[in-house]
Amino acid sequence: MRNSDSLSGFPLLHDYQLEEMWRTPQSTRQSQGKRGREGWNWRQRVQYAVGHALNEYFGMEVEVRREIPVQYVLEKWWPTQPTGFESLFHYWDVKNKVSGELSKICALNRDLSVPVMLYEQFCTPVPELEVDISLIVQAAWQLSAGADSLLIQKYIVDYNPNVIHTFQHLTNVFCYYAFGALPQLIEVYCLLEGKKVRFIPGPASLQQSLDYVRLLRDSREDVHATTERCRCGACIREQRSQGNSNRMDKNKKEQQEAKNRKERLLGPLLFS
Repeated sequence: MRNSDSLSGFPLLHDYQLEEMWRTPQSTRQSQGKRGREGWNWRQRVQYAVGHALNEYFGMEVEVRREIPVQYVLEKWWPTQPTGFESLFHYWDVKNKVSGELSKICALNRDLSVPVMLYEQFCTPVPELEVDISLIVQAAWQLSAGADSLLIQKYIVDYNPNVIHTFQHLTNVFCYYAFGALPQLIEVYCLLEGKKVRFIPGPASLQQSLDYVRLLRDSREDVHATTERCRCGACIREQRSQGNSNRMDKNKKEQQEAKNRKERLLGPLLFS
């Protein structure tokens, strides 16, 4: 695991690029890329403010953190102008909802002490998929001793199932190849809806996540080759199903070939 970009020569999957892929049409992403931060929409501006506020807040000493409201820290980073928002009412509505929800979340997490990772970007190779994963860990907490006791938290502005499932699977694969174990718990907070999505990885989680990341890798390769493939949630699930079917067919074929080889080897012995 490294704090830098890929050095293995494998293709590199960035979590934030995949998140934007789900949220933003390609033409809009290209336009924003040319204009930089000035071209950000309201959601990106809010995500930026939330990220910096939580990084500062969770980075405080526990005793200090309990005395300072997170709203105070958020105020320092919140956009001063409603640029990119739908209206002035939308600007204040989003601010009030996000501020209130962060206050609830921080109150519920008062028993968590010092994060072991806080808004850090890591890169780890996944040789099985011939890909590197770059993941921004917003907040990770050690619930007990052991690599398999990590609580990984992500805070997003609004609910998007594709973004959430992508994060879930990337996190599973990343933790396994970086730390040798799946996380104990993954939590995603959707601030505008006041929604928390929890994942508890099980025995089948790693293979499911590897299949999902493989499809993400292949999807991006198709895009780079100008062969467009639909990347909606339904199509990704259909591609996962097709991948599982192909793998089962391959396993059956390999088993039959092994049986044939065994029969060829044992045949002469049966009649000797």
